[in-house]
Amino acid sequence: MADQQLMISGASNDGDDAYVITSLVRDWAARMPALAELKLFKDGREMVDKSSVPQGVDPDAAPVYKLMRQLGVVNLARRISESVTDRQQPNGFRKVDDSSLKDTDADQMAKQCGLTALLRRRLLPDKGDYGCSFAYVNRSTGKRLIHALSPWECWMSDDEDSAIIYTYDDRDGKEIIRLFRLTRNDDGEPDKVYSRVASRESERTVVDPADYSALAKFVDDHNSKGTTWDAGTNWSWESSDSEDFDYALKCESLPIVRLSTIDGLGLFEPYFPTLKRIDREVFDRLCITMMQAFRQRAIKGDLPQTYTEEDPDVINGLAEAGDPIDYSRRFAIGPAALWQLPDGVEIWESQTTDTTGLQNIISSDIKHLAATSGIPLDILSPDVQGSANGAELKRETLKFKVQTMNELDSESIVRMIRMALILDGKRDAVDANFEMVWKSMDTTSSLEQAQACQLLYQSGLLARRTILTHKMGFTAQDVAEDDMNRFADQFNISGQSSKSDAKLVAAVEPATGWDDETQSAVDGLPNADGELVDEGESES
Repeated sequence: MADQQLMISGASNDGDDAYVITSLVRDWAARMPALAELKLFKDGREMVDKSSVPQGVDPDAAPVYKLMRQLGVVNLARRISESVTDRQQPNGFRKVDDSSLKDTDADQMAKQCGLTALLRRRLLPDKGDYGCSFAYVNRSTGKRLIHALSPWECWMSDDEDSAIIYTYDDRDGKEIIRLFRLTRNDDGEPDKVYSRVASRESERTVVDPADYSALAKFVDDHNSKGTTWDAGTNWSWESSDSEDFDYALKCESLPIVRLSTIDGLGLFEPYFPTLKRIDREVFDRLCITMMQAFRQRAIKGDLPQTYTEEDPDVINGLAEAGDPIDYSRRFAIGPAALWQLPDGVEIWESQTTDTTGLQNIISSDIKHLAATSGIPLDILSPDVQGSANGAELKRETLKFKVQTMNELDSESIVRMIRMALILDGKRDAVDANFEMVWKSMDTTSSLEQAQACQLLYQSGLLARRTILTHKMGFTAQDVAEDDMNRFADQFNISGQSSKSDAKLVAAVEPATGWDDETQSAVDGLPNADGELVDEGESES
């Protein structure tokens, strides 16, 4: 990087922060055109290329073609992305070294930070759309210690030892880029985490992702001229940041965590050519349909060019002999229009064009898209029929996609929760061994799922709690609540029976243990000999 200009004006040669921030900014800028195009496609705001419009179009027809460019969009990109991310269902955390699946501090921290909402609204969708998303662990207003960042705001190096966050202060008219770095000692072990702030007085130069017109222009300029965002070289370091990132250092990480797809690309990004081809075909079909809604007419024959004394318009005083004839007015279209045709003149009218072949081509390309993307065809197209077993087999690829995404995200989510726990004062969280739990992606009906679980339990292949957690998606709290409800049902049945016919109650202690109130109730239950159970001696 020694041969390139640094974005920090007057940067010292003996420090490498200027080199690192310049490198990150240039990598981020190189990715921006793709981010803009991905944003347009995800929100259904892309349009077919202007070259699709016939050259030399009448200016009066230009708005019509523009409208059809906007309408000729089949938002299959959103379906590809959401078909994966919507099936990523977080289901809490569990301790790896605790077979009882007791609830952990991680669950409480996740609730405190609103992790489920962050994942569902920001982190998972952004990762699916753009190929990556980011979470920033730090204190702010309130108790939420985890903040979601999109690739429009944040970027990170491949080794995850450096990252930047971009913000724009519209009140002061200032662009701000904050650099985060993790440095290592000679043994490769992390020894410091710090940040620095670079800023400049300027209008916002990074394209606003909420401005679709600006995004479209940004993409067009990049495709036609190769232009992209240029950060410039007039940035300056602000005063040193004294913020303590000890909680991140303990986790051997930056306070920024990245969630990413396998290749760092958006889920529909590799299929841009097919998506654009489908949009063009839909545009062509709309053009044909629109043209046929107003049939084209032509006059065949030798028509006079000027009025004569015998013309009705001259006789009625609407024109003078020798004036040029305006046939667009003479043959005006209307429900009460009556045309007078000269001798030997005929009218030609365009006929309907069959668009079935074009629709078949669109359907064929959608099938091609489903095959290459691994998304079941019935998700992308509504007119697909087949057996339930066939649909299940077709969803295997999608299921593997979801499982892979879950595995990739688990470590990142656990790391951000661990940092949040340490930041919240729970220092022992650095050694806590817990993992993310995801709900199973089963596409079977509730009846089929219940029957399968019953078979697994009756055959002895799996224990009841294993089935509840791994097949039914129960959390540790759900299992404990079910145990409590079963105990309550047994207690009520026992209380309704006479003492002579009373059956012994099996009070099975749940995974999370009894609370004081429940333990007191358990102490009063009869044991195997019909005697009351003493305190602390509950039996099953």
